Amino acid sequence: MTNQKGGVGKTTVSVNLSAGLARHLPQARILLVDADPQANATAVFLGIAFAAGPRQPQINTIYELIVQQIPPAQAIQTIPLNNSTSKLDILPAHLDLASAELELVNIFERERRLHRALTPLVDQYDFIIIDCPPSLSLLTINALMAASEVLIPVDPGVFPIIGLNLLNRTIEMVRQANPALRIMGVIPALQDRTALARDTEDQLNEAFGPLLMPPIPRRVAIGEAHAAGMDIFAYQPGSDSAQAFQQLIEEVIQRG
Repeated sequence: MTNQKGGVGKTTVSVNLSAGLARHLPQARILLVDADPQANATAVFLGIAFAAGPRQPQINTIYELIVQQIPPAQAIQTIPLNNSTSKLDILPAHLDLASAELELVNIFERERRLHRALTPLVDQYDFIIIDCPPSLSLLTINALMAASEVLIPVDPGVFPIIGLNLLNRTIEMVRQANPALRIMGVIPALQDRTALARDTEDQLNEAFGPLLMPPIPRRVAIGEAHAAGMDIFAYQPGSDSAQAFQQLIEEVIQRG
């Protein structure tokens, strides 16, 4: 899940897509990888204190995975989902992940650290979803090197569409080293009932055609769900937000 622009709904989509897949496919194994130093996805499932408070002894995160190269099993945590028997595995982040880029500067093949860490897990999970930081940083490049498919959330406006050109160039550059990488879809996120939102979706449809995926509406309930430590399916299962994410999940399963 990537877009170099912040505030486009990357974490919102990552959280609800991963939780929704775990609910929709109870026999499947789903892993959410939080590669964003803001650690918002981690905060939803493990709490703000885990993501932004003092580090807990003996608790590892993606920082230790990338920088110290510990085995993934020493960092992955299993989260029971509210109002469900389903569970979700998460590779959590902490704010100190921000220092990883500086520490990796002089490391050989630094852009492949996450790929090497996740490769042994590919056969263990049905879906691995990576929430990227809002920048074309070394952490984002690590995520793209580890991924086979990219989902791009886009919020309404002219500038996000312009920014997609830069992201496309980055993906093409990474594809030289990771030929399997492809764009699975572009998600109109944070959509509201405005002319700007409709115009943006029309432009995305013109530019990406069959890659355009079901839109996600802008709703207060989604933010409330995250603040309560829940996905939208637990917080408001009958809402239009939950229905929108359900459509997205079905599209991802079909395309995947």
